[in-house]
Order: sequence, then C-alpha cells, then structure tokens
Amino acid sequence: MQRRLGAWLRDAEHQMNLEMNDFARPYGLTGMQLSVIDFMSRNLEQDVFQVDLEHEFHVKRSTASLLVKRMVERDLVTRVVAASDSRKRQLRLTAKGQGLVPIVQQHLVEQDAKMVAGLSPQEAVAFRRALANVSHWNSERE
Repeated sequence: MQRRLGAWLRDAEHQMNLEMNDFARPYGLTGMQLSVIDFMSRNLEQDVFQVDLEHEFHVKRSTASLLVKRMVERDLVTRVVAASDSRKRQLRLTAKGQGLVPIVQQHLVEQDAKMVAGLSPQEAVAFRRALANVSHWNSERE
C-alpha cells in the first residue's frame, strides 16, 4: 500500500516542529515564538499586528493573544499604539527579540537545507513549487 501524501506532509511538519522546539528550548522559548521573531524580522517595512500572526500561522485569535502575551512577558516584543489607528496595538521586536533574529534565521536556513538535502537543484525547485501550491489550496476562503 502506498502512503498518502498528506501523511508525509503531516510527519514532515511534526518533525520540523520538534526540531524548532528543541532548538528554542535552551533559550527558554518555544518554536512558535522563534517563528514569530522570524516573521516579524522579515516584515520590518510594514506594521505587524496580532491579526497578522493569526493569518500567517493559521491560529485563532485566542491562541495568538496568548502567544503575544507570553512574548511580551519574556521581553521579546512590545505592543505600541499604532500610528495609523490609536485603537490598534502594533507589535515590535524588542532589543532582546532582535538579538535572536540572526540565530533564528541561521537555524531556519539550516532546516531548509535539510529538507532539500539529497535533491538535485531541479528537484529542490520542484519541491518548493509543490509546497507553495499545496499551501495555497484554501487561500480563497481567507
């Protein structure tokens, strides 16, 4: 019996999450917190709000709220009044959060390299294209 693609994707995601959490643990953080630091560091040109985390990581408002609360408590991000709307709170990396950016980015580069290790350059391109296609299946719903 041939294994379903969804099972392979689920296992790959699980493995990535385990590795990210193992990497984050010595810093007293979670893999998700490091992923948020990476996301925010790649979006410095635009304001980042909690709703952006909800969309990027496909989590509910309550989950994102707790994530942000814990990151504020750990002095990784701050909430500041948004210049565009005083009712909104913009998220910004603190100096401590910014200090983790190169460490997180290096780990993610290494994790990406593991995923394509053993593939030819053409296979790596096809793999990235296939993952991009799969990740956009439900984008019409959002």
